[in-house]
Amino acid sequence: MTAKVKHCTRCSNAMEPKTLERVSAGEGSLKLHLIGLPVLQCVKGHAAPAHRDFMLWFLRELRERSATAIPGGVAKGLLFKKHFCSCGSELPGKPERSGSFAMDLAFEGVAAFKAEVEVPVYRCPGCGKEQAQSAKELAANVPAIVASLNDAAGFPHSG
Repeated sequence: MTAKVKHCTRCSNAMEPKTLERVSAGEGSLKLHLIGLPVLQCVKGHAAPAHRDFMLWFLRELRERSATAIPGGVAKGLLFKKHFCSCGSELPGKPERSGSFAMDLAFEGVAAFKAEVEVPVYRCPGCGKEQAQSAKELAANVPAIVASLNDAAGFPHSG
């Protein structure tokens, strides 16, 4: 079920279901790449989300999935935060590399698409586990990266 948007809010042309091949956005060291993003698009190329509830669903889905798909350390300390692995070892101060975690997503009634979340990866010196520095900080950055994604996809702003 696609959105009930029949005409483009910018130019009033008819909107049709389309797919954006690749859309990327970044917020700090966190980057998000969407492949095959379902949208509504007019003949002039203006785009809108495939459904009026799509972006809210995507925000929630990305937060929930990133919490389970991307392992992350825990921050401790008030002023000077240090990050620790679940095994108790302190994570190094600098990432080892940049890692990409892929997710297959599907919103009811529109084509499935892929999301790739790119984050700095830290290797625990104690157990060797690769992980993001902080799962909590990663989840906290999701709303900002989804807002950047709206801009990158060319979606209109509301309000």
